Amino acid sequence: MSVTKTLIITLSIALASHAAFKYLYKKKPKKRKEINDVIMFSNKSGDLKPSKYLKHQTTENIERLLHYLNQPRYSLDICMYVLTNTDITNAILKQHYRGVKVRVIVDPDMAFTSGSTVKRLEKQGIPVRWMKSTDIMHHKFCIIDALGGEAVTPFVMTGSLNWTTQALYKNWENLLITSEREIVEPYSREFERLWLEFRPIVRIGK
Repeated sequence: MSVTKTLIITLSIALASHAAFKYLYKKKPKKRKEINDVIMFSNKSGDLKPSKYLKHQTTENIERLLHYLNQPRYSLDICMYVLTNTDITNAILKQHYRGVKVRVIVDPDMAFTSGSTVKRLEKQGIPVRWMKSTDIMHHKFCIIDALGGEAVTPFVMTGSLNWTTQALYKNWENLLITSEREIVEPYSREFERLWLEFRPIVRIGK
C-alpha cells in the first residue's frame, strides 16, 4: 500500500472518529430553569436575621424577595401602586447601576405620597410613567428579564404586596413568583400596553 493511500485512510478514520465523538458526546441544550415560589408575609414573619443583601438584619421572607430582585441580567419592569421601602428602592437602584434596563409604572397619587421613593428612582435616570386619572393604577407586579430573550428565564412576581415597610413587616400579604410562560406573558403584555398608554412622569421637584 502506498504512503499516500495510507495517509488518506488514516485521515479518514481520524475524521470519522472525531465526528462520531462529537455526535455521541455533544452537549445537550440546557433545560430552562423553572421558578415557582410563594412568600407569605404577616406580622409574625419570623425573627430578624443577618442579610446577604442589606447592612442590617431582616426577615427570611424579605431576604427571599431581595434574592429575586437581585436576579435580573437584562431587564426589570415594575408596575407598583405604592413604593416607599428604602431597602427595595436600593435594590432597584443597584440593578440600574449594574446596567439592567429598569422601567417603573406607578399610580400618580401614590408617587407623591408621604415617604414615596419614586423621586429617588426618577432622579437617578430610571424612566417612570403614570396616567393622571381619577381611576387607580392598582397593579402590584414586576417582571424580570422579559427583554432577555432565550438566554434567561423570565419570571413575574405578583400578589397583594405593595413595596412598603408596613406591608413587608406588619401586614398579611402574599407574593407569587413564577416563570410559567402562560402566566408571565399576560403580565408582560399588560406592562407594555401601559408603558405605551401612560406618559413619562414630570420631574418631581422642578
